[in-house]
Amino acid sequence: MSTRSAPDWLAALQARFGAVLRTPLDRSAGSLRADVSAYDRDALDDALDGPRRPAAERLAVYNRQYWFRLFGVMQTAFPLTARLLGHWQFNHYAARFLLAQPPHAWDLDRAPDGFEQHLDGALDAGAMSDALREASRIDAAWRRLFRAPATAPLRPTADDAARLLDARLVPSPAVAVVVERWPLLELKATLANARGESAVALPPRLADARWWALAREPGGVRHVALEAREGELLTLLGRHTVRDALARLEATCSDAERAALPANAQRWLARGIERGVWCGLTTEPDTGDDQGITQL
Repeated sequence: MSTRSAPDWLAALQARFGAVLRTPLDRSAGSLRADVSAYDRDALDDALDGPRRPAAERLAVYNRQYWFRLFGVMQTAFPLTARLLGHWQFNHYAARFLLAQPPHAWDLDRAPDGFEQHLDGALDAGAMSDALREASRIDAAWRRLFRAPATAPLRPTADDAARLLDARLVPSPAVAVVVERWPLLELKATLANARGESAVALPPRLADARWWALAREPGGVRHVALEAREGELLTLLGRHTVRDALARLEATCSDAERAALPANAQRWLARGIERGVWCGLTTEPDTGDDQGITQL
């Protein structure tokens, strides 16, 4: 069956209408308003006046709804980040991201992909900015867990044990390892059923960083507390062979930690297998595609 391209006039009409939709909303008055003066004159000529509203105001309805829908998607995808910033300020960063990276996939849920990297570059230095970076990465890890395909956990055989040291463990896409320096996972749980758009206070920084394994289960995402060195090892194992990961961890240990490392490493490896952190064993080098093990 042959296909025909759309006529040039239709493609041009769609392009002009799309440009109107993407016109940024005006924030200068403290509310989000459509700036009809920024619309392309040809796009205004394409539209027809209605019985109650002129063409420009009718286009403004679509312009506002485009942005409101995307802001809602972004806030849902990054709920912790949105509440730490407050929706007004969060929408400012979201709009800049969406202008730089307009949605192009058929699935609108893909529109927020990459926002955490954009925010990382847009924020200044400082404790609050560091906390926001951490929050956005936690939100992004949460999204990846829910979108990850179902994967069978690794159950090593005797043959696997023989080649374990020189193999790399493949992270399960349904598990993420994160480290937090503020109690953000606790705050995220508190905000889950809380309504509101204003900024919430950032809790005090933790005295010591906390490591967690986040695992997607039928009832939601389970948090499993990890020892600090355990979390570091799991992160290293997602990128290196078991032998290299252990060597890299050992190089950062104190004398006392180094003496206990063989027994601890065996325990941590067994616990990772039991918890389904891994879904395979490979001798192939890491390509950067594995996203199950994430250090924030």
